[in-house]
Amino acid sequence: MRKRFSAQLYQFVRQGLVGGCVWGLRSDEGDWGVTRSNVENVLEVMPFWTNQDDAEKVCCEEWRVYSATAIDLEEFLEDWLPGIHKDCMQVGINWCSDLRGDEVAPLDLMEVFVSKLD
Repeated sequence: MRKRFSAQLYQFVRQGLVGGCVWGLRSDEGDWGVTRSNVENVLEVMPFWTNQDDAEKVCCEEWRVYSATAIDLEEFLEDWLPGIHKDCMQVGINWCSDLRGDEVAPLDLMEVFVSKLD
């Protein structure tokens, strides 16, 4: 049975492929932004965006220590997503400024990217 994914996920993949990178939140100390899931409170989520402006909108209040940082798409697919999976986290995709939006398993996200690369 084939999995059904949201339109937002497909849009994230298309924009990531066009831009060649995704944007994460990185602190001056080199830590990457992680937060609790909005869906399952037991999980942590690492949010990513497909454009710098949307990522920077989150960098206020308790997130002001972070800045939007580009991650090459190849590195994201080969290193980041397997690492996020290993750490038992989810991926937040193109969240709004209050850190809410779609969450997806890293290997599911990789599956959609790979299907669009073929």
